[in-house]
Order: sequence, then structure tokens, then C-alpha cells
Amino acid sequence: ADIPPEGALVLPQQRVAVVRDGGDFLAFDLTCTHLGCTVKVTELGFSCPCHGSRFGRGGQVLKGPAPRALERLALARRDGIIRVTRG
Repeated sequence: ADIPPEGALVLPQQRVAVVRDGGDFLAFDLTCTHLGCTVKVTELGFSCPCHGSRFGRGGQVLKGPAPRALERLALARRDGIIRVTRG
């Protein structure tokens, strides 16, 4: 509930972002799938400052050179708490 609609909570030390898309919450690893740089959260999704890859709010590749989507992380909500785990 603390994440505004269409907003994101970024945890830079963990390289994780939790994105709110309407009533849904999605969690992503912020490691670019090209060469491992840390992507930045933008209004439209994610962008890699190293080589220009862009990703949509769902983690999908919009512009390379990234070869695949951002890794989606497992997310569980319970009693107002969001827990994110890596596979």
C-alpha cells in the first residue's frame, strides 16, 4: 500500500525493484541481462545506463542489446508486507 499506483519501490543494495501495476505487484532483479549493469527505474520501465538497453514495466526488452527480459522474482503479500525471494 505504500507503493503508489504505477510507482516502484527500489532497493538498490539488493538490486531489486517492486513495481505496482494497478492492483498487482511485480518484483524484478535490477541486473541488466546484457552485461550485468544495474538498471535504473524510469516512468516507463527500466533503462540500462551502460549500453542503452530499455525494458518495459513488465521487464520485457524494448530495446537491446539486452538479449532477454529482466529476471522476475517471486513475490508474496501477507498482512500488508511484501516478501521478495530469489529463485
